[in-house]
Amino acid sequence: MICSVNIKRAFYGERQVLKDISFDVEEGGILAIVGESGAGKTTLGRLISGLYRFYPLTYEGKIESRATIDVIPQNITDSLDPVFTIKDQLLEITDDLNHIKNVLRTVGLKPDEVLRAYPSNLSGGMRQRILIAMAILRANLIVADEFTSALDVITKIKVVRLLKELNRSRGISLIFITHDLDLLDFDGDVIVLFDGKILERGRVKDIKSNPLHPYTKFLLNSSPKLDLHYKNYRFKELNIDKSLACPFYNSCEFAQDRCRDVEPKLKRRGDRWIRCHF
Repeated sequence: MICSVNIKRAFYGERQVLKDISFDVEEGGILAIVGESGAGKTTLGRLISGLYRFYPLTYEGKIESRATIDVIPQNITDSLDPVFTIKDQLLEITDDLNHIKNVLRTVGLKPDEVLRAYPSNLSGGMRQRILIAMAILRANLIVADEFTSALDVITKIKVVRLLKELNRSRGISLIFITHDLDLLDFDGDVIVLFDGKILERGRVKDIKSNPLHPYTKFLLNSSPKLDLHYKNYRFKELNIDKSLACPFYNSCEFAQDRCRDVEPKLKRRGDRWIRCHF
């Protein structure tokens, strides 16, 4: 175990944004945190990485890590200084130029081509690889926060494959934060987040082949690139009412009065965890 998270509650200012978040990241493992916009994914990533100190974020609980953590941000354009060369920016991390060149080769870049370049001289995919190289130079746990959002489909696939290869060959632990369920193509764990709470947790292959929570089924059906195994499931519209104990009461065919009045707890079912009464 390289990182352990146990957050009772987290606040952005006075507004509660996370509740009852607990999980471990295994050394050399991959964890995906998925959910729609506003689910709390980025907030959770900031807490794990320590970046919450730069925001009005506070939390109750404990985050323990024996890792050196770095973040691959989603905003490629603003993440590299436009007035310095790539070489100057990488030398701020380490003065070992040979090590820098080896890492650049590892992420599929030609050192002589990119070191003398400014960020504006490079494509989005190349800049993303530079950010990955920066993370490798200083971390053994990488939090990738919606890191493919600004990339085209082909570049996205290449970058994801690169990170998975770095995980396999170098043992770098990864946390993928994403709304893109097509990225769930690896042997690892996944957390489904909604409204700051974990709805379901388990192995990627189990979640994709047999989702237990109705919201997880809805997310899987929302991606046109995935096999729609659950297209006949009666979750035709997502009718969320956060005033109810279970906000999916009006959308779920299994809902009963208890769901409306009693908030479901996150319960273990075999190797899975699910926030549902049934």
